[in-house]
Amino acid sequence: MDPSSATSVNGYYSFLNRSMDDLERVYLSNNFMSVHFLQRALCLLRTSHSHLTLLVQKLQLPVGDKWLDEYMDESSKLWEACLVIKTAVSSVENFSSAGISIASTLDGHYHHRRLSPQLSRQVIRAITVCRREAIGIEEENRALIENRVQRFPFWSEQTAAMESSTKLQNGFSGFRGVLYATRNMSSLLLMVLINGLVYCFPGDATLSQTQTQTQNQVGGFVGAMGRLQQRVAAEVGRIGVRKGMLMHEYRRSKAALEELKAELERRFCGGGGGGGESEEEGERELRERVENLKGCFGNLRNGTESIVAQIDDLFDEIVEGRKKLLDFCSHR
Repeated sequence: MDPSSATSVNGYYSFLNRSMDDLERVYLSNNFMSVHFLQRALCLLRTSHSHLTLLVQKLQLPVGDKWLDEYMDESSKLWEACLVIKTAVSSVENFSSAGISIASTLDGHYHHRRLSPQLSRQVIRAITVCRREAIGIEEENRALIENRVQRFPFWSEQTAAMESSTKLQNGFSGFRGVLYATRNMSSLLLMVLINGLVYCFPGDATLSQTQTQTQNQVGGFVGAMGRLQQRVAAEVGRIGVRKGMLMHEYRRSKAALEELKAELERRFCGGGGGGGESEEEGERELRERVENLKGCFGNLRNGTESIVAQIDDLFDEIVEGRKKLLDFCSHR
């Protein structure tokens, strides 16, 4: 960490510039909405908040003034949004467990050489249950978006006029400008995380409003923010996602389920292998489907567990930061 990012306003803006450039590179070098990219976006939320808390203590701000209320308000909004994300990600646990259980069931029968039709039908039923679990997750997440996320003020345009004022930008020794820069970046990152980990409505206003808000922002990081927002919106349109959770590992796990189900139905519900396919070749193809399923669901489980742990760490940091600033003000 560059010490200046938490000790001066200019250093903090430089930190935002570098961080957004780094995040853009991660986006370009990974699958769309991969867990790795989403983890980096969440990490940037955490580090920007912790740097902001340290910076406040260096700016010699007046005790108990409005800056403290603005900081507390912003950290509360961040908490609420991340709580929704954690709720959605935690709900994937049963889906992941069901998928891994299916792979384990098939894994345990390879020593029989040939999978029986009875076990095949049992696995197909388990896949159907797992698919229903995914549908339930997405319905619950959709309700989260409609009932909670759309009421958040992150995408409100009420601050745009304020941010265009140089006087307000420089308020409280530059703190207000830093806070608004952080708020705009948080809006973008939360938009990305919510579309990736909760639910996405393609064409929804949240995919385009953030850029409107950041047009007047100080600092070069606005360019990276605008590009990232545009790339996410364009990719959603390109891959033809109608709605739902965009996380790559989640979508890939659902696809692996469908591939395994189709293979089982082809072999056992449609009259066997057919086409002169050898038993050995059929077993090899089935094993590949199972290994793919195991890998996809393993990556999904590991990724979601890591994201939940990161959010819990962020909650601890928010609590600690608020306590530090209250103590800081009371002892001056």
